[in-house]
Amino acid sequence: MKTKDIVCGLCIVGLSALLYTQTTSSAEPVFADEIDPMQYPRYLIYLLGIMGIALAGKGLVASGGNANADIPIFTRHTVGVMAVLVLYAALFVTLGFFVTSVATCFAIALIMGYRKLPLLAGASLLSIVLIWLMYLYILRIPLPAGSLFG
Repeated sequence: MKTKDIVCGLCIVGLSALLYTQTTSSAEPVFADEIDPMQYPRYLIYLLGIMGIALAGKGLVASGGNANADIPIFTRHTVGVMAVLVLYAALFVTLGFFVTSVATCFAIALIMGYRKLPLLAGASLLSIVLIWLMYLYILRIPLPAGSLFG
């Protein structure tokens, strides 16, 4: 577990750095009341980076400098989740937030071993609806509907 923690933590830090660069290109506020739509995502990215540092640090402290290399880092679960997330990114603009997010949530839970399909479908649908409502009504940030449906 020590090697996995170190590698995953460093990957999370790298991902958060990459995501942060995507939030800095906004030239001016989009909304009339001077709300910067990238402020909330930046806070989440900061939190993601801090958690990645903590995870890597935990792995380094637990290993005492000797990472246990006999544990595989990439299993069929991690490869499956990565493939689903690549498909999510590829289909997001075409299918939109709602369809791709529900399908991705469902697929990742299946890959990770959850098998109660009716409950899984309901939880996937409910969680994505709640996220969509939060973005639409609380944060006032519209999520893409998708070019296939719009």
